[in-house]
Amino acid sequence: MMLKVTGKMIEVRKYNSKDIRIKELGGVPMLTVRGDLSNKRFQTIIAKTCDVRIPKPLNIKSSKNLSLAWMSPDELLIFSFSGAFHEKTQKGLDSALKGLHSLILDVSGARSLFLVEGILWRELLAKGSPVDVRQSSFAKDAFRRTRIGQVSVAFWMASDNSVYIICGRSHSDFFYDWLCNAASDGSLTKYF
Repeated sequence: MMLKVTGKMIEVRKYNSKDIRIKELGGVPMLTVRGDLSNKRFQTIIAKTCDVRIPKPLNIKSSKNLSLAWMSPDELLIFSFSGAFHEKTQKGLDSALKGLHSLILDVSGARSLFLVEGILWRELLAKGSPVDVRQSSFAKDAFRRTRIGQVSVAFWMASDNSVYIICGRSHSDFFYDWLCNAASDGSLTKYF
């Protein structure tokens, strides 16, 4: 699903090669939610507040206003599509999860989001990641946490020809440079 953020999303920087376009996007609201994902009450609260069920492991689900990604057996990551909905979601979860073992943390300022577009995005990811990115293994709604170029990242498909990647903001300069170098003209060969 293509992330459609409204409000303050900005293009921080971009790079274009013959085969790949890379954009770093700022202003994308993100929340980390920790809790017992197997707890039925927790699942119901998340589904009601976010209007989407908790995704299966290694998946991401989307509704009209947000995407919900499985990060680990006790962690979800919420990407809001608007600042107002982000605040409403955070307040709703804070209130509804009272009494349950949980943590809700705004990580918008701690993460960087990149959009990689082009028919060779799978080849670019395969250069630096151990994840099987073949179409049969990594398709719509798949979400992976791994390393690319030794940087801890998570990624998911935005469309058939694009992928979103998040990393820690403190690594964003290095990671952007790594992506641009790996995507430079003549450095990618069609494989997938």
